[in-house]
Amino acid sequence: MSTKPYDQAFKYLAEQDAESLLILLGYLQPGQRAEIELLPRELGVATRLPDQPYRVVTTQGRRLVHVEAQTVYDSQMPERMADYGARLWMTYRLPLSSYVLLLTERGLPQPAPTTGRIEAGDVQILVRYQLVRLRLMSAARVLALERESLLPFVPLMEGGQAELETGARRLGIVADERRRRDLSLHFLVLGGLRYNHEDLLDLIGRTSMIPLEQLKESSFYQFIAKEGLKEGLQQGLQQGEIKAAAEILRLLAAKRFPELRLGAEVERIHDVAALQQLCLEINDLPDATALEQRVAELAASSKE
Repeated sequence: MSTKPYDQAFKYLAEQDAESLLILLGYLQPGQRAEIELLPRELGVATRLPDQPYRVVTTQGRRLVHVEAQTVYDSQMPERMADYGARLWMTYRLPLSSYVLLLTERGLPQPAPTTGRIEAGDVQILVRYQLVRLRLMSAARVLALERESLLPFVPLMEGGQAELETGARRLGIVADERRRRDLSLHFLVLGGLRYNHEDLLDLIGRTSMIPLEQLKESSFYQFIAKEGLKEGLQQGLQQGEIKAAAEILRLLAAKRFPELRLGAEVERIHDVAALQQLCLEINDLPDATALEQRVAELAASSKE
């Protein structure tokens, strides 16, 4: 799984609150006693790293749990799961449970495979895994668990405005300030896979009472601005998605200057590279007026 903002939201959950993730997957039940060890992702000669393996000890014994997270379904996933399963067993020699966590239904075939097979002459490797589809999971049931680490995933679950507002409201009562900011930004980024970013920003501001200035101080916001944004814009350039670059600019502008709403001039900028550069420079601009001037200059240049 690549280091895109969506993937970082999963990584945050997987590393910061493994118990909540395993409950979400259905491997553990709420209240079940378990010792969970975060295992290294390196698997000897593996050319690809699994998203997250664990060693879990319960009253039923010791077991490995392997989780892959997918924003868009990868047709190579069955073979990858077989590869990962074989390598994990050879490394740790423990029984294995495998899960694929689907953040969206994009690209998911019907029927969706739940086994992976590798055939190499007389050697056959078969791995069964469980598909966990957030779109089919009840947001109300997950909210009832009262696990704050799962709040960013609520927008992708089965539910409506009531569940969305409940999730945003609970973000505002997370005790640790830095954690509250990080979870709120993950809520925004993941929620953007289904809802309009500006509507989510407004919802967080109204319901959780978390100022946008606090979100900007988040370490994850810095990741988006410096790494995830750059990668996303490069991908957009390859696909010719000028509108996507303009939307990212609007999102960052709303965070940097909450009082500013960029108008139609952004739509007149047809240079994706210029939009990319402006997004990366937005934190260095002194005020909203300076941003408006830069947008006007780029729009004027596009006409020439």
